[in-house]
Amino acid sequence: MNKEFIKKMIKAEALRYSAIKEILPDEIKKRVDNFEKEALDVLKDIAFEAVEEKSETKECKKVNIN
Repeated sequence: MNKEFIKKMIKAEALRYSAIKEILPDEIKKRVDNFEKEALDVLKDIAFEAVEEKSETKECKKVNIN
């Protein structure tokens, strides 16, 4: 039941956001769209860097102590 509620709340917020964007003046709407694209690019870069850091192999050398 909680999952359905959360899904519906997220969908409602997305619809509210798109409705607000529709009534914005064209110039501001373009700026918001540009900001969204730049923010998405930043998130993609962060995700790629995180994946690269995890995929790096760490080398260990075994040392025998006598």
